[in-house]
Amino acid sequence: MNPYRGVPVAFVLCACTVVPLLAAAPAAATAGELVYTPRISASRDTVKPSAPAGVAATYRAATGKAKVTWSGNKEKDLAGYRVYRRLKGSTSWEKLTTTKTTSHTDAPPASGETYYYEVRAYDKAGNTSKGSVDRSVTSVDRTPPRKPSGLTSTDGQPGIALAWKPVSETKSYVVHRRWDDDGGDNPLVKMATVATPSWLDTTAKENLHYSYWVTAVDGRGNASAKSAPARVERGDHAPSVPTGLKTTTRTTGVELTWKAPASPIALDLTRYRIYRGSRLVDEVSARQTSFTDTRVKQGTSYAYTVAAVDQAGHQSARSAPATGAAPATGLAPAPVTGLAAAMTGTEIGLTWARSPEDDVDRYHLYRGLPVDGAWQYEQWADVRQSWEDEPTLSHFQEIYDLQGGTVRWAVVAVDRYGNSRFDSGEDFSHVEVIEPHPAP
Repeated sequence: MNPYRGVPVAFVLCACTVVPLLAAAPAAATAGELVYTPRISASRDTVKPSAPAGVAATYRAATGKAKVTWSGNKEKDLAGYRVYRRLKGSTSWEKLTTTKTTSHTDAPPASGETYYYEVRAYDKAGNTSKGSVDRSVTSVDRTPPRKPSGLTSTDGQPGIALAWKPVSETKSYVVHRRWDDDGGDNPLVKMATVATPSWLDTTAKENLHYSYWVTAVDGRGNASAKSAPARVERGDHAPSVPTGLKTTTRTTGVELTWKAPASPIALDLTRYRIYRGSRLVDEVSARQTSFTDTRVKQGTSYAYTVAAVDQAGHQSARSAPATGAAPATGLAPAPVTGLAAAMTGTEIGLTWARSPEDDVDRYHLYRGLPVDGAWQYEQWADVRQSWEDEPTLSHFQEIYDLQGGTVRWAVVAVDRYGNSRFDSGEDFSHVEVIEPHPAP
């Protein structure tokens, strides 16, 4: 006879060994069968899973994503994995995801920094393994610098000066400009790329309004947002100084050449003023960057400067001086034309055409006598040009030392610097007349 007949099943189980029955119990029971619940609570299962092995991390710069992979754990009560990330130099881990797969794709911050990844396994009782071997990736740097601040604009003669506060980790700055007319829909134009937090705009036109923006760019080409705008009105300033003034000695005088002002560009430039020492010599058109000073004295050196002038009459500062030397010969006025002479008793009358050269202000009259086969001249008169509209000049001279033979009379033009063909040894105009014999 079975001594346990009629005894409740629960009582029979209590009298038997428990562990084998638990291991063999089915996951689910039908009516009248035993119910088994796995022993998975933390109070009973305290065994941690193994740390995941075979961890690897790869990074694709094109997508900016990192892929972490690992080998699957063998524990039968494994529930899943947790993936963590930390920045190099930090001890704080950030949990990225919980997964039952053996891979995870992450997009680390595009800051150009190094990040470490770690995987931890956990079971159904909530036990978590130690962290796996750390694997690192370095992200591509797509993080722009902060936008520049403190942008100021100052109008002045050289141009519009811009300045702003420097931005850390910046390789260069890009300056943008817009012309602000009444419509306000003009395009934004890239003007310059500079390495320092300042720039001088020498191309801005006078009497116009402009707005400026600046962006910061790092070593990988990441550009910040544009700064707050700076607005300014360009005034009307004197042109900048002509440069490169040079002098060359020519047969006709001293030639000057120079370069037009380049910074800022003077769109309303009208003319240049040429100075010899402190004296204004002449003015030439803005289209002309050369000038020959013919009103100089032979063999003399002069210091020259050039200044630019705009439509409003604003004159630039004078250029750096340049010294030029007049030629030793060749600057004397041309020989006079139409020279004629007539003797009336003891008086000689001379007539000649006015010199067309505008720097002639007088004429020297010479009487020449033959001495030992050569003509020797003595100055007898100094005639000033009187009325500019007189085409013909004349002079009458009483002769007190009649030669009773052929003599020469010469008329030589003299410029305001004292140059004459008589002094330079060049040919000059003369006429021969026969003087009567002196009275007995």
